[in-house]
Amino acid sequence: MWIKTGAVTTMLTLLATLAVGCTSATPPPIPTNVDLTRAWCGSSGDRIDLRQDGSSRVEPMSDTYLSHLLRDLRHTWTDQFIWRTYFDGRKPTSTDGTWLLSDHENDDDRKVDHRWWVRLDFGERASADRREKEAPDPYEFGDALLVSHDGNGFELFALDGRPDEGWSSRFTLCVD
Repeated sequence: MWIKTGAVTTMLTLLATLAVGCTSATPPPIPTNVDLTRAWCGSSGDRIDLRQDGSSRVEPMSDTYLSHLLRDLRHTWTDQFIWRTYFDGRKPTSTDGTWLLSDHENDDDRKVDHRWWVRLDFGERASADRREKEAPDPYEFGDALLVSHDGNGFELFALDGRPDEGWSSRFTLCVD
C-alpha cells in the first residue's frame, strides 16, 4: 500500500513539474504612451519628465547621465572643449526636448527580439564658435532608453551600448 501511494505521489509530482516547466512565460506588457507619461527618477539622481504633449525635460542632470549622452564626443574631446564649443561655456544641468515611444525588432541569429524604446530628442548641437576648426559637424543630442518590465512595473534603461553590455542609468517611477 505504501509503495503504491509513494509511486502515485512521485508520478503526480513529476507530472506537475513537467506541466510547470512546459508552460510558456507570460510576455511582458506592451508599453503605451499613457504608461510612460510621468516622471522617471534615475539611479544617479536624474529626473526625466515625459509629458503628454510629447515634450520632455531632464532636470537635474547628473554627471553620469550627461557623460552617457556625450559619450561619442568624449572619445575625442575634453569636457572643457565640449562645454565651450557646444554649450556656451557652461556644463548643462538640464535640457528640454521631445520624446516618443517606438518599437524595434531585432532579427540577430534568427531570434526575433521585440524591444520598446523611449526616444529622447534634445535637438541638434552645432559649434558655437566657427573658429573651432576641429569641432565635428553638428550632432543629434539625445538618447534611446530601453523600456523594460520587471513584473511589477516599467523601467527605463540608458544603455552603454547593446542591451547585453549593461546600463549606465536606470529610471523608475518617481515617488513625489
